[in-house]
Amino acid sequence: MAFTEHLFDENEIKALARQRAAALKENRGFSDFPGFALGVVERRLAKDPLRYRDYGPYWWALKALLIDSGRDLGERDDPMVRAIYQGETPAETIVMADEFRTRHLATQAVGTNQFILDGETGATYTLEDEDMESRLADT
Repeated sequence: MAFTEHLFDENEIKALARQRAAALKENRGFSDFPGFALGVVERRLAKDPLRYRDYGPYWWALKALLIDSGRDLGERDDPMVRAIYQGETPAETIVMADEFRTRHLATQAVGTNQFILDGETGATYTLEDEDMESRLADT
């Protein structure tokens, strides 16, 4: 199965990553775009853990970055989807996840966790991270 339905143009993502890093530096004086952006994601998830679904197939790569930066989000993973839906750098992965989130929320209801990742087969992928689902009881 080719999970390519929600991939972005590599050059577009590289340009957006540079643009967002430059804007953060200019507007806030911060040089660590990935660190800043991961903090934003962490705060979003603290308010509502189920909003991990907003990131669709990019969730697993984003979760790995959050874990790598010291956040404890559990061990659940989908290595196959993560490998496809991640950038060459943390900044690119974050930009892709954010672009997906923006487009997804513009067309789908909050909480949607089913996605078509393969346009040829139309098979539905269900995003379910029990680590995050279980946090709902903690909020």
